[in-house]
Amino acid sequence: MRLINTSSLEFEEFHGDAVPPYAILSHTWVEGEEISFREFIDPNLSTTTKSGFHKIKGACKIARQDGIDWIWIDTNCIDKASSAELTEAINSMYNWYKGSEVCYAYLSDVTDFPLRDGEDGPYDLNSQFRQSKWFLRGWTLQELIAPRRLVFYSSSWAKIGDRSDLASDISAVTGIETRLLRGVADIHAVSIAKKMSWAARRETTRVEDIAYCLLGLFDVNMPLLYGEGTKAFTRLQEEIIKTSNDHTVFCWSRTSVPADWTSMLAPSPAVFRDAGDYVPIDAWEIPMPHSMTNLGLSIYLPIVYTLTQMFVMLDAGLLGGRADMRACIAMERTNPRRSGSNILDRSSVFMGPTMLSKEATDTRERYNLFIRSRHVPQPESPLRPCGPRISKHGILLFVDPTATRLLSTGKRGAPLGSVGYDIETHPHGIFNEKTAVLWLPAFDGGSSLITSGLVRIRFKSPQETDLYLFLAVILTISGREAWYCGLYSADEFWFIEREIKERINEEVAPDEEMVMINGYLRTVAWEHGRKQLTDHTQDESLFVSIGGTMTRNPKTDIRAAMLSGKCESPYSFPMSAIDIGGVVDETDDDDSAEDEEFEDWDSSNEDEDSDESAGEKTNGSRRWDVNSSGESSQTLSSTSSWSKTSPPPKLPAS
Repeated sequence: MRLINTSSLEFEEFHGDAVPPYAILSHTWVEGEEISFREFIDPNLSTTTKSGFHKIKGACKIARQDGIDWIWIDTNCIDKASSAELTEAINSMYNWYKGSEVCYAYLSDVTDFPLRDGEDGPYDLNSQFRQSKWFLRGWTLQELIAPRRLVFYSSSWAKIGDRSDLASDISAVTGIETRLLRGVADIHAVSIAKKMSWAARRETTRVEDIAYCLLGLFDVNMPLLYGEGTKAFTRLQEEIIKTSNDHTVFCWSRTSVPADWTSMLAPSPAVFRDAGDYVPIDAWEIPMPHSMTNLGLSIYLPIVYTLTQMFVMLDAGLLGGRADMRACIAMERTNPRRSGSNILDRSSVFMGPTMLSKEATDTRERYNLFIRSRHVPQPESPLRPCGPRISKHGILLFVDPTATRLLSTGKRGAPLGSVGYDIETHPHGIFNEKTAVLWLPAFDGGSSLITSGLVRIRFKSPQETDLYLFLAVILTISGREAWYCGLYSADEFWFIEREIKERINEEVAPDEEMVMINGYLRTVAWEHGRKQLTDHTQDESLFVSIGGTMTRNPKTDIRAAMLSGKCESPYSFPMSAIDIGGVVDETDDDDSAEDEEFEDWDSSNEDEDSDESAGEKTNGSRRWDVNSSGESSQTLSSTSSWSKTSPPPKLPAS
């Protein structure tokens, strides 16, 4: 370690335990004004007139006043012409700052403050201190945290205050907890995502330095390869996961990330900006190794299935969040046939982690997954269907492993694949296979108080009967919304096929089958007279349940829905545990709210008897009660189902 004598300004090298007590300088570099190692040992007039030379002299003066004979300064104590010395210095820098007696943080853009309480009192903190560029540089992050004692100085070397005294102000700027700034908390107990969030808004001159400046913070070492660009940050994360089981390293959001970035590793610290609240949970309860391979990240994780894709569940949650919630990352199957392959891509559609209930999967069942680091594009159809105008309402369709009609076993040790089926919708184009979200069309206005979407699961096997999933939202005159779901086998619509044949015989052009089924189910939903959050097929081979909201954004209302092979499942009905916001949306389940009776389609019953109960017929139409459930949480009725032996229902006019 090369140190400067604070009196003679001469260099001397020390090794191991022979290193004397020393001070250290933290500052921001000024282009063209800093003094290099060569310039300092052979100064000339142009060298001594630079602001960097006066900064060195000022730091030495403060150190002498503190009774310290030696000081280390990064600009001139490292011979940057030697790549070996530069690598050693950068890998050792965190420990050098930690081992110093005191660190002087020189804020060149902060002028002297007016005194608050007398000449010896602390400086009044105004916007200059909080807005100093010192808080925005990458290298100064470790220089803020590592030293045992840190003192801030203005541009004229007037003392601003100690780190512990200014902890509240520093915390407001950096997001670092005051306990850590005061030396009370342990840096090793901080999650990876939290540390990365501290660096998210910081910048470095060289692209590679945004990774190299974090080596000490994560207690890792690696060689420096200037010229590798953003790969340096990938290498940093690979070194981190070699010694850590903290899954929060994967809890970043796709902010300004290219669509073809499919790796579980982040492209830069900037994507961790909003990840500071993620913490490891049960990281060592059932520890499983993970590592980087030629295929990408190899990791053992539980899986939550959706109708077309899946989520992987991390050993991570939210600080202060519900204990049963886990951070989950959306994945895309690399096989377009949705077979049971263990090679996946991180979804390019979902922005960040989704909080799902731990009960949504059996965490004892972990699969060895390979999440690719490089995107291999799949051929897409040149025809891009144009769907209807979409509303704010969406349903993310999860599939429980018990739903054997939809999921099939893959090769040993691989996740479940989907059985062979295609997905059709009415209206066309409202289902996104990459997200497994069904987006309901926007309300048309006027008398259209219901929006709905119909999904047909068309099995490729002739032995399987197709399934229809109907989802709707009814909008009342008073602005309340009620959700409705229905699940049917194709053979339950025998009368639709008969109607089509009759219209053909009458030489009347019939509507498409999906259009007729959708129109009929809209009528069924309205006449049901109440919300319906659960349903099942007639043979009870498949169940559906609508759960709580998954978004905090008031402009969108994405609900979770579960398709399950059994009524009694690990989830509550409705599936309220699945909720990204951590707080279940109880709009549909508020039993304490007063019962409300709502007008029908054309408001023709506004003047009817107010004593008439919700759900009763009034002038041939039902009233909607948003506070009643069509089914209890454990008993699924079949009020909206019919049998082939019953009289055929009346179909809407073509």
